[in-house]
Amino acid sequence: MPLKTTLTISGHSNIYKGIQEATIHTGVIELIFFRKGKILTKASLANDSMSLHKSLRKTQEKISLLCNRHNINEKNLEYDNKKPSKIQDIIYRLLLLKKLLFKAFVPVQWIIVYKRNDEKRWRKLIPSSKVFQADPFIVYKDNKYFIFYEELDFKDYHGYLMVAELDIKNNKLIKAKKILKLDYHLSYPCIFMDYDTYYMIPETAQGGSIDLYECTSFPYYWKKKQTLLDNISAVDTTPLKIKNTWYLFTSEKIKGAGGNEELTIYKSSSLLNKPFKKLYKYPVVTDVTNARMGGHFIKHNGEIFRVSQNCGKRYGHKVNINKVLQIEGGFKEELVKTHEASFGALGFHTYNHDHEITVGDMEIPRFDYYSLKRLMLSRIQKTIGCV
Repeated sequence: MPLKTTLTISGHSNIYKGIQEATIHTGVIELIFFRKGKILTKASLANDSMSLHKSLRKTQEKISLLCNRHNINEKNLEYDNKKPSKIQDIIYRLLLLKKLLFKAFVPVQWIIVYKRNDEKRWRKLIPSSKVFQADPFIVYKDNKYFIFYEELDFKDYHGYLMVAELDIKNNKLIKAKKILKLDYHLSYPCIFMDYDTYYMIPETAQGGSIDLYECTSFPYYWKKKQTLLDNISAVDTTPLKIKNTWYLFTSEKIKGAGGNEELTIYKSSSLLNKPFKKLYKYPVVTDVTNARMGGHFIKHNGEIFRVSQNCGKRYGHKVNINKVLQIEGGFKEELVKTHEASFGALGFHTYNHDHEITVGDMEIPRFDYYSLKRLMLSRIQKTIGCV
């Protein structure tokens, strides 16, 4: 007789009800597999707030992925597929209407924010309405602060990488220059130093690889050094060096797991001369509220802290600071702090620090003429495209 495995979704055996409860209360669909009364494995993903059908499809793909990883026969799963009640369906549709109205009438923009060590409030750096700026990394060099960031032109939604000096006195970015633009989208310019050389690992998921760039003349000139991992669609790859060992923490996009849902670790004994291989067969974090990287690792008083994104309520909702307890022999960490958006912002998803300045980014509503016009045109184009 086959061994039965029980699956609950957000605390419910009914898939539809579980997803709707997640939409109403948390936005997170939690999957827990039980066998003989004990937890076999668990994972979470964000529901698709605009489509119950897509949430159901994504959930089923996640279930299939977990079944494959843990040798579970889907036919032996015990759960109920009954559709939601009329009241539940009405609540879902009302919430959907609210979100549709927000998307239709509220233009948003990512901006860079920063603050000094002795400040509590973030300072905003508002760019032109025609672009958004996000994923800031900061370098203090020669008594200057250089901010590396993603910039995206709303005309084509094609991200490229920039660097600028931070003029704290006048609260603005100066001497901004484009440092990398390719045929595909770029973001997350993760810059770091090793043996007096600056390197950068940008997010190149659309290119199908994780690439390393070397700085030939700081801060404006960069060249591709080598590909660290090929045939991979991964986002926000962040390196960590401990003694002579290199780790790459990244989130892969595969069927059943989007870029916000899982964290995988790769390992090498040399950044440049030895291939990176998976430290563990499967991801070490399968939680949409804590998986995706959100900045450099923080080393303080001999301890290591991992910066991650909470994408449960929405993409880039807020930032977590996790104390890393163990990497080898089973990855372990604990949440110690969160950073949320302010100024009435909707999201906060990058957090980095150097010397006396911390940088981040926030998604804010912006109601100027260009932003409203852009939003209306995009709505019209999508409507025409659906006809």
